[in-house]
Amino acid sequence: MISDFQANTIYFSDLLQKEKRFVETSNEISTILDSVNIRYKFLPPCTKDIWARDYMPIQVSKNKFIEFRYDPDYLQDIGKYGRDIKTHPDLVCDALSLKTVKSDIIIDGGNVIKSESTVILTDKIVQENKKCTIEKAYLKS
Repeated sequence: MISDFQANTIYFSDLLQKEKRFVETSNEISTILDSVNIRYKFLPPCTKDIWARDYMPIQVSKNKFIEFRYDPDYLQDIGKYGRDIKTHPDLVCDALSLKTVKSDIIIDGGNVIKSESTVILTDKIVQENKKCTIEKAYLKS
């Protein structure tokens, strides 16, 4: 497992450059990262949400990325914070030609903290996957 500071590249949603309310912050972040020679890129224009950490795969080694199911409970409803702002990670990864290992585990990447030897997950991951398991069992019966 690699820690975040060992990642190859930092990716940001392209919305940070497009939406007027984020442009100043985006420019400040770019200036700081440029000043310390940290590599970053903006994702292709298929993102619907600025929180790329939530939907992008998790890098576990130099060339291995795990793509978890991004289907958190807060995006289940239609409306302002629902399905209309859900970014589909496989579309973004395809646009980047990024090969991933897919997992059926539902994870919002913002609930994952990792280092070289440890991963800390919030209990939200257990709750969402438990709910999903119960729903699948119900549909099979």
